[in-house]
Amino acid sequence: MIKIKGVNGNLLIIFDAAPFVDVYRELDEKIKSNQQLFKGSRVVFSGSGLASYSVEELASLQQLCLNYGMVLNNTELPVRKSAGTKKAPAPQSAPSSGDLFIHKNLRSGQKVHADGSVVIWGDVHESAEITAARDIIVLGKMGGIAHAGCFGDTSSIVFALNLVPSQIRIADRISRSPEDQKSRPYPEVAYVDEDGICIKMYNPRENLGRTRR
Repeated sequence: MIKIKGVNGNLLIIFDAAPFVDVYRELDEKIKSNQQLFKGSRVVFSGSGLASYSVEELASLQQLCLNYGMVLNNTELPVRKSAGTKKAPAPQSAPSSGDLFIHKNLRSGQKVHADGSVVIWGDVHESAEITAARDIIVLGKMGGIAHAGCFGDTSSIVFALNLVPSQIRIADRISRSPEDQKSRPYPEVAYVDEDGICIKMYNPRENLGRTRR
């Protein structure tokens, strides 16, 4: 299901089409069996199997590599939406447009807006700002301002592998980070519940917080 070979100073991990659970387990076993080889290595994901994985599943594979001290070096990956993450209709009509995919870091002071979801393959630096009509997904560090569901969709979420924003907004709700906020070594998701914005450790079985609906 998985082949690994060295190419141009990178470790190329090639994924064949197979159930995600089996692929995740095999990758974990391969890395665990030779951690010294993989630690610090620059990793590139490739292969036809990637196209069948959702954003959340790809994030889980990337997080697995990060947990073993590897360096992610992809510039672009195929992404599909999860079947279980359909959005409820927004209370207000948003302009029609697709999702926005960014394959680089978002620098301080930069601003990004999308009339769908925003997916960033990189870090969002402090004082950078993202607004989206739907979800904001950062496959890296989220350190700036995130406003998901900006047209009023309270089912939107903010997800990051390292969620340390200066401010999170979802629809008309707002949450500011404490001054002594520390980085956590696990992915987190922010979503709206009865008390406002809830931030918790990401659990793929909970479908990005939407099991509450």
